[in-house]
Amino acid sequence: MAKFDRYGAAKRKRKGSLFAPISVLLVGVAIIFGMGVFFRVQTIEVRGAVSYTEEEVIEASGIDIGDNLFFINRFSASSRIFSRLPFVEEASIERSLPNKLIITVDESFALAYVTWEGQNWMMTGNCKLLGSGTGEELNGLIHVLNVTPVNPKAGETMEVSPDQSLKLTYLQALLHGMQLTDMTGDVEDLDMQNPANPSFRYLDRFTVKMGPNDNTDYKLRMLLSAVAQMESDITGAVDLSEGTAVHVSPD
Repeated sequence: MAKFDRYGAAKRKRKGSLFAPISVLLVGVAIIFGMGVFFRVQTIEVRGAVSYTEEEVIEASGIDIGDNLFFINRFSASSRIFSRLPFVEEASIERSLPNKLIITVDESFALAYVTWEGQNWMMTGNCKLLGSGTGEELNGLIHVLNVTPVNPKAGETMEVSPDQSLKLTYLQALLHGMQLTDMTGDVEDLDMQNPANPSFRYLDRFTVKMGPNDNTDYKLRMLLSAVAQMESDITGAVDLSEGTAVHVSPD
């Protein structure tokens, strides 16, 4: 009888070890089934959009009412919004259970423009192209000279030929610095002819030479400080190439 009991216990143990993974599997299937049936998108809220309507942002995301909250690839949807809507700089998507999605966009605005084959392409401080502009759309924007885009497309960062890569890198640093110091509205004709010493017109009074691509933000702050101490009728050339001093040559 003892042998029979041991045999029965062992048999029950084997059955238990067999049913355990099946139970886990069934639970997993039930959870996936439940997620597929429930948590369907019923509401999509768009935040931060100025240049686009809610409908345009939702359409660009590729998300539809009825999609499952947990099966949506949020990274892919954000990337679609970024690429299809040029004025969107960043897009994020979050779930709000049980049936709501929130799309938040941060928009970028034109800071400069570059001319290519008779068209003026507006772009952000990161050189993301926003499309061609004319007339009033270009007012107040920095005209970038001697940089040639390659097959420009709205919604994409400007590409240039390999021999102009240093120009593009420096241009991005300059535009970022000008935006950071809030001086973009006072800058025009940013000439990138010499990537080791680009220049620009400032306040319609000075021709500023930047020197090599280092400490760009600091150089621009030095410029602002120096100009603030000058008489308003002074014009001429400003050389920032040393990086530690401002040299002014009045007209």
